[in-house]
Amino acid sequence: MNHVDWAELTHAYGTAEDVPGLLHDLRSDDAVTRERALDALYGGVHHQGDVYDSTLACIPHLLALAQDPDAPGRGPVIGLLTSIGATAHLAAEEAGDTMPDPEAALAEAAAAGWEPDEWWEEYAYAHGLLAGRALAAAVPSMVRLLTDADPGVRAAAATFLVRCADEPEALLPELTGCLRAEPDPATRQSLVEDMADLLGRLADREAGRGAGAGARTGHVQAAVDLLRCLATGPQPDDDLVKASDLAEALDLAKASALESDLAKSPVLTEDPATVLTALTALAAHAPDALPPDVADRAIAALDRASGRPAPPPESGPDSGTMLSYLRDLRAQAYPEEIDARLVDAVHDLHGALGSRLHDRHRLVLHDLRRTAPCVRSDLFDRVRELYGGWRVPKQEAAEAAAVLGGVLAAYAETMEAQTEDGTPDNAGIAATSGSDAPVSDATAAAAAEELRCCCLPLTADILDAAHRIADASGYHTGHGWEGDAGGECLQLLVAAGDERGARLLGELLYGRALPEGLPGWCRDLGSHAAGMLPELGARLQQIAERTAEEPEDDSALDEAARLLSALRSTGFDESAGVIAPFLDALAEQAEKRGTGLHRAGILLLASPDGIGPDAADHTALLCRLLADPSPYARIGAARALWHAGQDAAEILPVLTAAVENIVENTNDWHAGHEALELAAVMGPAATPLAPTVRACLDAPHASTLTAARAALALRAITAGTGNAANRTATDRTAADAALLTAWQADRSVRSVIAAGLHREDPATPLPPGLAALLREELADPRRLDNPGRPTRTRFRHNTAADERFCARATTLLARA
Repeated sequence: MNHVDWAELTHAYGTAEDVPGLLHDLRSDDAVTRERALDALYGGVHHQGDVYDSTLACIPHLLALAQDPDAPGRGPVIGLLTSIGATAHLAAEEAGDTMPDPEAALAEAAAAGWEPDEWWEEYAYAHGLLAGRALAAAVPSMVRLLTDADPGVRAAAATFLVRCADEPEALLPELTGCLRAEPDPATRQSLVEDMADLLGRLADREAGRGAGAGARTGHVQAAVDLLRCLATGPQPDDDLVKASDLAEALDLAKASALESDLAKSPVLTEDPATVLTALTALAAHAPDALPPDVADRAIAALDRASGRPAPPPESGPDSGTMLSYLRDLRAQAYPEEIDARLVDAVHDLHGALGSRLHDRHRLVLHDLRRTAPCVRSDLFDRVRELYGGWRVPKQEAAEAAAVLGGVLAAYAETMEAQTEDGTPDNAGIAATSGSDAPVSDATAAAAAEELRCCCLPLTADILDAAHRIADASGYHTGHGWEGDAGGECLQLLVAAGDERGARLLGELLYGRALPEGLPGWCRDLGSHAAGMLPELGARLQQIAERTAEEPEDDSALDEAARLLSALRSTGFDESAGVIAPFLDALAEQAEKRGTGLHRAGILLLASPDGIGPDAADHTALLCRLLADPSPYARIGAARALWHAGQDAAEILPVLTAAVENIVENTNDWHAGHEALELAAVMGPAATPLAPTVRACLDAPHASTLTAARAALALRAITAGTGNAANRTATDRTAADAALLTAWQADRSVRSVIAAGLHREDPATPLPPGLAALLREELADPRRLDNPGRPTRTRFRHNTAADERFCARATTLLARA
């Protein structure tokens, strides 16, 4: 260490002079000192995954520490090396072919006097490539750690080897042997994950070589067979293990020995998390070896786990570092009554099963029924991922909805019982449906949220239970009430268009923070929203008094806009008469300031059908806004004028300018999209805009979404007879071709295309070839915003938008 001139090396925070002390502290007997040193190394020499010259200098010392059996805390140090290896792998993918000699590249840059900031990307790639070579060279010496006395070291070493080895297949015999002998459950599960990663690396390598899925080598087949045995237990009559399959690595006697070892060590197949992880590995990398009864196998493992106490969460010193914080955060993220390893294993299995929706549904339904009404928080994650992200058959979705509805019913019963016996509002609520365990407000809220957001089928019983909870809830007066059980149940009623939701929502408008989604809620309630007019009027009066005192209070103006937008959404015949004075005041305010219309006014003008049926009485104001500095105010005013019956000639200049900005590649593309959508609504009345729309369609920089919106506008415009016949046919052909191209290029624009075509006259033919694409999309089990890739992030899919898309696509197919 003393032979390195650390002062000449750098890390994220400057000179690396502090690194020798940190490396020394990694060998301290004090756990806090070690963790603080490791945290500082992550933050300095490996800041946000970067690799520096100081990182390269650290690698030999980190490797020496990892291989020293007397050194404490070696597992986390190996984890740091593995993370450096991950960056090295990315560098090899990005620059491995273009930078064959990274040392020469660094020497050339130094000779030219370049600073790292001047060529940061190449600088990072060069150090990443050199780090990868150093770690790969250490693989032979790290293999012996697979049999280390410390299970944490064994697990960390296996992960390091799989991620850093140049020839991953050569590790398979070692990993297979270690997995068969590993006594520690957590390490065993980690080894299975590493074997899955290794199989994935091999598959990626074959794909990179252009090779198809051929016959497995002996080592790979042996690994797959072991995973199969771990997932299913010893199968004496299983024809998967044959001498011919193992000819390159195992003979029949060895294959039988594998079964015998597993039979003698039932712990290998009795750890539920290991079984689930083995099923995950097979589903992801050897689906042909996945047992057909995968759901039954997984359910059996989960049932075994339910009778065991959860192990304590990962322990560590309270070092006040990011490492300590993340460890505590992870412990808080999992239910106390279940093993975190099991939660992760179930999540990963769902991701690997992907479109096997029936198996996944069985897993979710089993866990829901086993834990209801006190459903664990992690199960709601599975509900969101499956029913929110995939097009599960309605009958199966209804089964999940029934269980979640039962959670609401149990909570409603105990709320009512609590009211009758005078129990304080903040007392714990216990379920009465066969369980003495408490059903928390958070559990009921999560059940209602998933019923709504996943668009699960709602029965009268479910809505009745939601109403009972919402009706009995005492809402907070500030922000956040929407996330309580009562607030979520109210939103469920509103989303279902239930009249009781309108009554309860009207009551909430007195004295509470106005919900952000109020305008949309009023649209969801349909005709029932008209019952809220008195409450909306009263709240508007309160806001009017407030804005009179403070006319430039942004929050008051925003609240007024939400209320007026909600009023418009109720279908009130005279809404424009209420909205126009507010818009007029905002326009005057903007003119005095010399700025564009306040965002509150833009929100009001964003309504897809204008400011109200009586808007024709306020065209002078709207024409004034056509000259507003804000493009969104201009487009919104144009939209309101069109729906008020104004002549197209008044508004076409505004639309033309917005679309020309797209053609000229300015930053106003969002306003341009709104202009294109309005042109599509206007149809043949927007004929003078056709050449500009065609130019937008042909613009080389146009995004897929821009091309789709321009094509829809062009189709609508050319539906009339105002253009020359040849020009019309040419434009329509170009529009249809652009729609097909956009559909196939970007799945996210398909909802826009379907909505635009659905708006057309039903007699208008679909673009040639689109019907086949519609059928193909409706046969895809994924929601539109679901790429189908497994992830551990909590993502909320826009299920309602996908449901609308599917309904429109079905209608379009009926027209085809």
